Amino acid sequence: MKFSIITPSFNQGRYIGQTIESVLSQSAVDVEHWVVDGGSRDETLEVLRRYPSVHWISEPDRGQADALQKGLQRCRGDIIGWINSDDYYEIDCFRDVAELFLRPDVQWVSGNLAYVFDATGAILDSRTPPTSLETLLIDPDIVRQQCTFFRRTFLECVGGWDSRYHMTMDYDLWTRLARLAPPAKLDRRLAYFRMHAEQKTSLRNVRIQMAELAEIMKREGAPISAISAMRRKKQLFGLKQQLKIWMVNLGVLDRRYLAQPLRLK
Repeated sequence: MKFSIITPSFNQGRYIGQTIESVLSQSAVDVEHWVVDGGSRDETLEVLRRYPSVHWISEPDRGQADALQKGLQRCRGDIIGWINSDDYYEIDCFRDVAELFLRPDVQWVSGNLAYVFDATGAILDSRTPPTSLETLLIDPDIVRQQCTFFRRTFLECVGGWDSRYHMTMDYDLWTRLARLAPPAKLDRRLAYFRMHAEQKTSLRNVRIQMAELAEIMKREGAPISAISAMRRKKQLFGLKQQLKIWMVNLGVLDRRYLAQPLRLK
């Protein structure tokens, strides 16, 4: 059983070394790592050259989903993982994932995630909720891409990632896979999701995400009430992001809080 890890990358040179090291830390499994870089102009390529075992390309692409498809076409593994260039895996966790895939009925596996707040170093563990088409249509935010692995044949049977989606290529994929089978649950921490100020959280991107989610939810037959609840949640998130930026610019909040959620009591 061979693992192929795909990392879409763009200007995350300050973090990608830790991503690569987390893949290299996996023992007792055969692993290849493909980094598909979108033409970074920071230190990313310098970092990549330090790791001769990592396969990589660097060229313009049409976004994250396009980069993932390029990686899927190039990799040779039986099990596919997707980790972004600012996130990383738990040390030596792939062996537990591999054990689940020994069962022929298991097509994809989802574990637990920890949030890492870059500004403070705080780590918050989060158990992944049960995932099915029904639960995804109620709450799109239960998608946990970093701690999920796919049997390659299962991923290919739905065509992989759809490059039409800029913000929700993971949710789109999850719904198409969940039509066929729910993921097996591995109740342990598998990956870390880094929260930092450079993520795709602008008000424009929140609006794009909201429109994409509504399109996918309608396609899959989600209740109107669930679509309305999603829109309210995303609108509140966008307002909180703008309030946080405003407070930072006024000096009311330290800039480090740009990488942490603003909680309204």
